Amino acid sequence: MTHIRSVQAIPLSCPTPGGATFAVGRSAKRDMVLVRIETTDGVVGWGEAHHAQTPSTIAAFINDALGPLIMGMDALATEVIWNKAWNRFVATHGPGAAAVIGLSGVDLALWDIRGKAMGQPVWRLLGGERKPIRAYAGGISLGFQPEAELCREVESYVSQGYDMVKLRIGDTIARDLARVRAVRNAFPDLTIAADAGTRWSTGDLAGIVEICEAGRLIWMEEPFTPDNLPAYRRLKEVTDIPLAAGENHFTRNELRELVSEQLIQFVQADACKTGGITELMKIAAMADAWHLRFAPHTSASVLSTAATLHCLSAAPNAFIYEADVSPVNGFRDEFGTRIPVVDGMIEVPEGPGLGVEIDPGRMPHWSFIQGASYQ
Repeated sequence: MTHIRSVQAIPLSCPTPGGATFAVGRSAKRDMVLVRIETTDGVVGWGEAHHAQTPSTIAAFINDALGPLIMGMDALATEVIWNKAWNRFVATHGPGAAAVIGLSGVDLALWDIRGKAMGQPVWRLLGGERKPIRAYAGGISLGFQPEAELCREVESYVSQGYDMVKLRIGDTIARDLARVRAVRNAFPDLTIAADAGTRWSTGDLAGIVEICEAGRLIWMEEPFTPDNLPAYRRLKEVTDIPLAAGENHFTRNELRELVSEQLIQFVQADACKTGGITELMKIAAMADAWHLRFAPHTSASVLSTAATLHCLSAAPNAFIYEADVSPVNGFRDEFGTRIPVVDGMIEVPEGPGLGVEIDPGRMPHWSFIQGASYQ
């Protein structure tokens, strides 16, 4: 058997000068937690855990607790490892969401190992197929800015072949409405989504509905905090615009009510946050059982991109891929195998495992920078 010999998590930072401002703050730097797992027969798997605005904490959890727990286990036993980690660190007496995020990075690395050991890409192991996947312009982009400037940014993405964009809202109702209305008037046929970054409350319902309808949105994303299910229920009653969420709901357990009550129509869990490929595919299946669409959030590195595309290539309810279109993203462009979006479409890598070759020589360029990712 292929046993786990070493687990290492490394926090990394890439400066983002002139980063976009949106509901959670201004993007001051881009962080990630790189996970490297090596087996006893020399196979190396790479994964990514979301930074959670405290990447050194996530890395410490993996290095000090999760890694030692799974040392020596069969690296191909992803379900066994996942459940062991869940029972030890998530179900009780653990660090909560940080444990799920750390487990996500480990799970991605284990799937990379599984594919490499079997000489197959992950999408094939999941029962999927390689096909073009529609992408939309999202990520750290289209933030709070003057309307004319925002429209110029949208135009730049349309000229690249994107037929859908996601606007950042959650500023004030009045400014959000003005920006959404300006983009809709300038691009009457463009598919537009909007992400409020959990910044509203039930008292904002009238304004939220006005924004939804002025933009003729394909979805309104995360209008409320993850726990505010009553507000999701109320908003669903007063607008026909679909709702989307899942990025900040950890594992299928936290998404259960949103899905089973069909409070959202687009399920957006993130492979680097919700428990890795193992859990993301279960979430996609749960959503499919309720006839909901799967539109996962991505953490924007080449590893996150690859993991998300493998899942989209296999999930029957796969809808669209979120492309990070920010001008500066070294983890997307300079860390190894680049996965380009061409004319608004993207394809999963063909190589074994995640299909991404990582260049460890780049890591010294991205030493961890203390502080939160957003200011």
